[in-house]
Amino acid sequence: MKDKLVKLKEERFKGNQTAQVEVGKIDTRHIERKTRKYFRYVGSLTTPPCSENVSWTILGKVRSMSKEQVELLRSPLDKSFKNNSRPCQPLNGRRVEMFHDRVDKKDTGNKKKKPN
Repeated sequence: MKDKLVKLKEERFKGNQTAQVEVGKIDTRHIERKTRKYFRYVGSLTTPPCSENVSWTILGKVRSMSKEQVELLRSPLDKSFKNNSRPCQPLNGRRVEMFHDRVDKKDTGNKKKKPN
């Protein structure tokens, strides 16, 4: 993903304001989690038109990133989006569910035994 963001940043610096880079799908199962606890709820988009029925997943432990990583994520964005954040919204009857994975760290999955 980082290489694709770098490519998009390079296109923006070349003056291509409408540059697009295909990032594909991001499989969240491959994102390393520092916690096995997470929350899910159905809410809305954070930008207009703020459409409903968006599934959100919030990790139970806050992750951090360097200033360089933040800039890399922001660099391809138009100036009007760089400091765009929507304030917290009321729950409006939404249900927030907590999940806690209880999977052992050791992989005890379908390992085949080697014959003697």
